[in-house]
Amino acid sequence: MGTVKRSLIIGAAVIVLLSGAVVALADTGTEKAVAAQPAQPITANFNTNAVPISAPAAELIDAQTGQVLYAKNVLQKHYPASLAKLMTSLIALDLVKRGQLTLHSIIPVSQSAYKVAQTPGLSVAYLNPAEHITLSKMLEYMYVVSADDAAVAVADAIAGSQSEFAKLMNEKAKALGLTGTHYTNASGLQNPNMYTNAHDVAILSRYLVLHYPIVLKYASEPGMYIHPGQYGTNYDQLLGQFNGLDGLKTGSTNEAGYCFVGTAKRGNTQLISVVLDASSFANVFQDTEGLLGYGFSQFNAKRFQTANQPIATQLQITDAADSVLSVAPKKNVFVDVEKGAKQSISYTVTPNVRSAPVLAGQKVAVENIIVNGHIVQQVPLYALKSDPKANLIEKVWRSVLASAHKNARKLVTWIGDKVHRYV
Repeated sequence: MGTVKRSLIIGAAVIVLLSGAVVALADTGTEKAVAAQPAQPITANFNTNAVPISAPAAELIDAQTGQVLYAKNVLQKHYPASLAKLMTSLIALDLVKRGQLTLHSIIPVSQSAYKVAQTPGLSVAYLNPAEHITLSKMLEYMYVVSADDAAVAVADAIAGSQSEFAKLMNEKAKALGLTGTHYTNASGLQNPNMYTNAHDVAILSRYLVLHYPIVLKYASEPGMYIHPGQYGTNYDQLLGQFNGLDGLKTGSTNEAGYCFVGTAKRGNTQLISVVLDASSFANVFQDTEGLLGYGFSQFNAKRFQTANQPIATQLQITDAADSVLSVAPKKNVFVDVEKGAKQSISYTVTPNVRSAPVLAGQKVAVENIIVNGHIVQQVPLYALKSDPKANLIEKVWRSVLASAHKNARKLVTWIGDKVHRYV
């Protein structure tokens, strides 16, 4: 074959290759994401060798970010005991926020609450129907002396009965994503159909502390006068003993064992620990000290992403004018990193919106923050701009580009084959 003919074929191949590249770039717009190795779920055991915990289930989280710092059997089913009062107080405080109650609203002492108050062996405030007690005082009873009668009175005042109030508790649990929790009463009195797990308790406690920090005011009181001359001491034995500890809730029954949600703050760091089914109050508080001490001494928070600044990953949006969407967190994303340890920090994005239209500020995805192959935090991502549906002209043009892209690839393959044959 002549040199001129060979040169013409090679030249044509170069032109087609370049044209194909241009068409391909016009069609895709962004680079393809590389598949990552599957990460361990947020509920998997994590750092269990770092702290010796005697209880069968425990979790430690950063209250501000929700990042899991320690996890042991966090999906294991356990009875909540008086930790149920966390949800009871949340239901009441939600009503205060909506203006349906105030902290000064009088909560009648129902007959069922009075019956509980007269039951031996329970934690009670010895309420009686003749008393006129505010919601604030009832909450104080629930947090300081873990009063079962106060929880029952609040539930009856809100819903009319324990069973109806339990429906509200379960509705709220579902809204918060507490997939392993079911309530049957407001106080936590033993019922085989009432259960929870450490991860759900951590989510609930974090929500409560962040949205209604007034609970820490109640929980941090060392004691209170239930009645004149009758002083009740807080069951929380770490108050005044562990630096920064300000709550949150104890619980115990024969079936539930000894449970405790600990909250503590030092500087700008606030931690929440959950310990379930310990063999004694001494052990539950020892486990709590170990978890909180580990969190404060071994971790530093570092900024990973900036609020309202686009992350590297873009979403592919079908039938949209732009087809690719920049997303960002609404708040700075901080990651707790362990001191002196090698840390591999990455993220994956799970879209929950895949087609147009998309509005600016709309929640469109969830970002999983991964530390050393373990999902430790989940962050909502929002659209940075609106992306309407593509119009007919845009759809036709994309179809033309896609067809050109496909045909260009075929032509490039054919020319390449010819070049290979003649060169």
